[in-house]
Amino acid sequence: MNKLSSCFALIVASFIISTIACKKIADPLSLGAFNVSITNQANKINDTFIYAINDTAVFFINEKIDNLLFYSGQPGMNINYRNRYYGKGINILKFQDSASQRTINNIGDSLHLFVLTNLKSYDSTGIANATKFDITNLVQWPTSISTGWVFSGNIDLSPFNKYDTVYIAFQALGHKSTLTAQRKFLIQNFTLSNLQLPDSAFTPLFFPSYSSPQSLTSDTLPNFSYTGWAQVDMKKSRYDTTPSKISTNYGAWNIADFGYTNLTTPYVYNGKNSNSSGVVITTNYPLVFDPGNNSKTNKIDYEGWVITSPVNLNTVRHDFPTAILKDASNTVSKGFRFLNSNGGYAAYSLPLDSTSFVSGKTYDMAFVAQNLNVDLKNEVIKHVYIKLK
Repeated sequence: MNKLSSCFALIVASFIISTIACKKIADPLSLGAFNVSITNQANKINDTFIYAINDTAVFFINEKIDNLLFYSGQPGMNINYRNRYYGKGINILKFQDSASQRTINNIGDSLHLFVLTNLKSYDSTGIANATKFDITNLVQWPTSISTGWVFSGNIDLSPFNKYDTVYIAFQALGHKSTLTAQRKFLIQNFTLSNLQLPDSAFTPLFFPSYSSPQSLTSDTLPNFSYTGWAQVDMKKSRYDTTPSKISTNYGAWNIADFGYTNLTTPYVYNGKNSNSSGVVITTNYPLVFDPGNNSKTNKIDYEGWVITSPVNLNTVRHDFPTAILKDASNTVSKGFRFLNSNGGYAAYSLPLDSTSFVSGKTYDMAFVAQNLNVDLKNEVIKHVYIKLK
């Protein structure tokens, strides 16, 4: 290609690009006339429609929209809290604990629960300099020589929600003894929640990203991988690198060192992913502090900590739509139907059943209409108030 042809091609390409760049994208359509109303029979007091439990409310949508979101006003699905991310509620910690290898000769071995603040690092220096609140006395611990599980009780951590960040930590203490093995401690089903906010919202903390409304079935399940456990040895480790003794390495929690997981740990002994104390790393509950069962290994006092990742106790999962009634591709939810030529656009039928709604309560039901393009979004919110008798 000669120079003249090259220049001509460049000029044409530049013209095409500039033409495309200057072409205006149509603004999203206005929603100024959008409205939602009740179409079936219902008593009305002021601005509130009165229904009985198990009735069905039918909403009339007057004009076409790109997207239509519906908020029922139930806990976790309230339009007024769709942008709420923080709120002071009641913070409840729960877990199960167990202890074994108990004898009168290891009575000094013990497990303690702390709330930490100002933790600068996950090591002995960080723990030594952190602000520590001992809340061991708030826990129901095992009271007999048993391997059975004991429920901790509901531990109220609300006094600590004044701090931006806290850490939950267990401290295992084992004492030197030539008479008996030290005690073994186990923790499982660890959950922490922010609940009893004014709207009855329930937020599990140490939880994967919130992508749906609350569910007491899944929200109350422990999330081991999202809690971010790390173990710290405060005193000399009993770790022995001699291959024949790898299986006898004890005296540390079965959690990875800070910054590592079971998959990324640099310590692999006898083909097993381990922490720096040679203890095999778990990928699920229970957490275990295993001192071994041979009294001859108890040549030193031991102090081992297992600590969560940082958490803000005031975290609240923002509310989500109950349903996306219609999206821009005309995919619709159950109960939503397009109308024929009767002057309207669509209708939405909502069963007010007793499994989802409470008699005597008023619900702020909100419809969010959206018209949009790649750059802009027009949005209108319409409220319908329904009280159940």
